[in-house]
Amino acid sequence: MIDSIILYFQFFTRIPIPVEIDEPEKKMRSGVRFFSLFGLMIGFIEAVVYWPLQHLFGPSIAWIFILLFDVMLTGGFHLDALSDMADGLFSSRKKERMLEIMKDSRVGSNGVLAIVFYYVFLIFSFSALLSHINNTSQAIIVLLLNLVGKNGISLLFYQMQYAGSNTKGLGTAFLNVKSQDIGFCQLVSFFVLLLFLRDVGIVCFIVNVVIVFLYRKLVISKVEGFNGDTLGACSPISQVVFLLTLVIMRGSL
Repeated sequence: MIDSIILYFQFFTRIPIPVEIDEPEKKMRSGVRFFSLFGLMIGFIEAVVYWPLQHLFGPSIAWIFILLFDVMLTGGFHLDALSDMADGLFSSRKKERMLEIMKDSRVGSNGVLAIVFYYVFLIFSFSALLSHINNTSQAIIVLLLNLVGKNGISLLFYQMQYAGSNTKGLGTAFLNVKSQDIGFCQLVSFFVLLLFLRDVGIVCFIVNVVIVFLYRKLVISKVEGFNGDTLGACSPISQVVFLLTLVIMRGSL
């Protein structure tokens, strides 16, 4: 467990952990059972930062700071994937060309729009919730956001096929993940959401699973498998779905 968590911090964040782990790909794959737990750890760091900021600046500005802090903490890892995925999948090209576009370091109009809409949804969804939740609930949302994102990605590992001929891509590390590891990851997410959000948490979990399933179908129909970009893009998509679900359920919070 510890080795996998360290690898995830080294891979998905900018936090320097100068520890060398043997057989990294194997342990990243076997550690998927702790993927949501890793997301919760990132969320805990951000919630700790959010708590004093909301008292200093108010919740709206504190939320903007957290979005900025998340980029600093993770390097915008999944946002880059979201941008590349949007450029590729919505380019109206053939499969091979879509995969080439995703590898291109340049950002196209679809990628820019995806990032813009991601932040618009996050900012306005959180603002819509403020009149219905207290300071503690605000911090809980910050705490859970990365857990939901990582949970969404883990669902895509089930019987995953890799898209493209590049067998050294980032996504190959998560090929052949065991179903029971994915199931355990889902259970962790389910019980954490239930613990903090009660019935609303159950609804959020179910909606997230449904949307990820639809996203999975879309990607497979376009490129017949997944790569690092299409996997990573699922995290911000899941986060947006989570907040929008909370807005719909705000009367029950």
